[in-house]
Amino acid sequence: MPGSAPKPPAAFDPGWLDSNLGDMQIVHVHALNPRGNADHTQAAVRATRAAGKPLVVTAYHLSDPTGLDPAGYAAQLDVLIPAADQVITLTEGAAQEIAKRWKVAADVQPHPHAVDFVRMRRERPARGQNSPYLVGVHLGSLRLPSDPVRVVSALAEAAKQTPEVRLVLFAHDHLLDSDSTRYDPATIREIDRIMGEAGGSLRAHRPMTDSQLWDNIFGLDAALVPPFFGSHSLWPEACFDLGTQVITPSSNHAAGQRPGLVYDCDGKGVPDVGSLAKAFAEAAQGPAVVRADPTERFNERVKIAEWLRNNYERLLTEKA
Repeated sequence: MPGSAPKPPAAFDPGWLDSNLGDMQIVHVHALNPRGNADHTQAAVRATRAAGKPLVVTAYHLSDPTGLDPAGYAAQLDVLIPAADQVITLTEGAAQEIAKRWKVAADVQPHPHAVDFVRMRRERPARGQNSPYLVGVHLGSLRLPSDPVRVVSALAEAAKQTPEVRLVLFAHDHLLDSDSTRYDPATIREIDRIMGEAGGSLRAHRPMTDSQLWDNIFGLDAALVPPFFGSHSLWPEACFDLGTQVITPSSNHAAGQRPGLVYDCDGKGVPDVGSLAKAFAEAAQGPAVVRADPTERFNERVKIAEWLRNNYERLLTEKA
């Protein structure tokens, strides 16, 4: 609250739990520290068990979302998922993976809305009859599973094959700041060259606030989610709320979150040009995008909250 002393963020950490377990009835884990380890997670599980608190896990990422230590992250999940009193996930595909890897039945609940309801009700801008179909790709700080130049080369080649599409890339401007640890002018110059040859553009920007990002996505015809580490994503939800066509990697469970188009990647995370071009063409020539109904999104949010509360109460009764 404004004026209050700052508190350390809640974490599934033995030290944090030791100081805070007395103030809670349920321990609900939404994410693990990618820099943690299995012993650390096991100690947190033991602390939760010793306090007699039910343990609920939302399995959002089934692989390391940073890509820095996939084996270490998997070892943490090997401890956490089987120890949970209840596992929740967002898609049927993720539930099937959980059943296969850990022999655990996960409950599937949809991701709630990402965008506020006022913005969700805003009428989309009309696209001119001769205007290009604008596809935006947000690359952030270029933290991708593979070489950013190879990813952009594939995007550019697919755009060349679909001339009705105009590609716009967005990247953080600290990549051009010599004082930044992410300073990489050579890569940015090469990406800019590739985009120029494909008739697209590269825009450097400061990291956006949520409000700025929603406005940015709202101004696009389609948003392509670049290859990413992890399993689920906020992007399909935001695009669904805003009425922007989403194009998602088929290898991530995010592709099953909301209606959208997909493209394939090779084993190293480089997009397949053919599937990209197909997705671009379908987006530009296809029917109107399915957009969230604000009333239905609100009712969905209430339904999720009621379901969660009922499950909390059930778990507390079972522990009593």
